[in-house]
Amino acid sequence: MVYRINKILMASGHNLPLKLLALFLAVSAWWFVAKENQVLVSFSVPIEIRNIPKGLTLTNKVDRQVEVRLQGPSYILSGFKPSDISMALDLYNGKPGHQTVNFDIHAIKIPAGVKVQRVFPHAVDVVLEQTERRSIPVSARIKGLKLIQHKISGVEIEPREVEVEALPEEFSRMPVAYTQEIEIEPGIAMFTTTARVELAEAHAKITSDPNVRVTIRFHK
Repeated sequence: MVYRINKILMASGHNLPLKLLALFLAVSAWWFVAKENQVLVSFSVPIEIRNIPKGLTLTNKVDRQVEVRLQGPSYILSGFKPSDISMALDLYNGKPGHQTVNFDIHAIKIPAGVKVQRVFPHAVDVVLEQTERRSIPVSARIKGLKLIQHKISGVEIEPREVEVEALPEEFSRMPVAYTQEIEIEPGIAMFTTTARVELAEAHAKITSDPNVRVTIRFHK
């Protein structure tokens, strides 16, 4: 057994300098080819805005796309698409007022072997403003109301209010929240439907159930 091991070691040591040189040349050639196949590719990538702090809302217009330049092997990037990149603007540390938020390039999800060379712009300006929550009454928007109003004996809405989060000045323009337009079937004594409450203000949102039950009764 010892004799066989010694024979293998002697065989492996035969022409060892030439073998090491061949290995070095092979590694060098691989490194050169790999380096030559490195390419730069730029993508226009959509931004997902995440984690706006509770009680705040984004009030300025933010460009929802950035240019991401990637560097990596051509065989990977040749089939790459913008949808393969995950890009987010995380506002979890945001405070009321104007601020500049940098993109975290380390949070960009890309394949192994590819690196982000640059993101442009590297930061965006955002304005966060304080919001309030209030309960406001709901009114039914009825199609052709002027033509059938004299026939209606009563309108019941359940619940009668919805909870809304909005900027303080928006509430002054929104004393009532209206449902989507309701089309009534003719020739009936009572009409009941579920309708969605809609808000026209840009930063207003309903924090309770946006659907209400509307019952419309007609004169006999």
